[in-house]
Amino acid sequence: MFVFRFLSRGTRQSRYAFSYLALSALLAGILLASCSNPFTSSQASPTTLPADVPLAKLAWCGKPSLLFRDEGAIPTATATSTATVTATATVGSSPTSTIGSGTPTTITNWKVAKADLGFTVFLPVNLPRSTCLVSAQATVHDPTFGGSFLIGYLLPDHTSITISEAPLTSQNATFQCSVSNSSTTQKSGAAASATGTPNATASPTPVPLQLCSGAKGTTNIVLSARRSVEYLQQTFNALQSNVTWIPAS
Repeated sequence: MFVFRFLSRGTRQSRYAFSYLALSALLAGILLASCSNPFTSSQASPTTLPADVPLAKLAWCGKPSLLFRDEGAIPTATATSTATVTATATVGSSPTSTIGSGTPTTITNWKVAKADLGFTVFLPVNLPRSTCLVSAQATVHDPTFGGSFLIGYLLPDHTSITISEAPLTSQNATFQCSVSNSSTTQKSGAAASATGTPNATASPTPVPLQLCSGAKGTTNIVLSARRSVEYLQQTFNALQSNVTWIPAS
């Protein structure tokens, strides 16, 4: 973690939070894209995605991968350790209290992590059938920006979409996109379905990895996907709070 002492606390938090979200979404997007490569060929073009289903009815792409961490930014008189603890969270375990002990620990229940994030998580209500969840992670009590959330999905056309969120620390909440300098291109496109849900459709125009950011309420959101700006704008507009997202099976 780099700390720029000449910046004001608010400016430093704002820049760090945005950089963290963008970098997290970018790295996750690249990783998911590389994971999908064995299932596609350079000649393949995506077709219209299947009908949408609720997130909780989607499946994991492989072994469930959840990681919820408490960075322990609220110290206690006896807390002296700064060791990093990592582990896979257990789905369905009983909630436990997370007060911020001053020592990084693992949280084993999403409800506990969600309560301590410091912002509202926004997610799509539905995604295309046969989409699968790759991984999700959350951090609470971070000493710089409080909390963060990152989730990544593989879509049926073997492209990926990641959503990274943190507390809003900037006055600029305008939705805007930029092309990742490190991205490569593939044939991909987007169109709205009859219900207004964005669907991927075949297109001869190469689409790079886009990073799009915006805000809903007090939440800063970064989307990363090889999709058009229009598709990501529609996806962003459709995000809602209190969406049940952990697969039921």
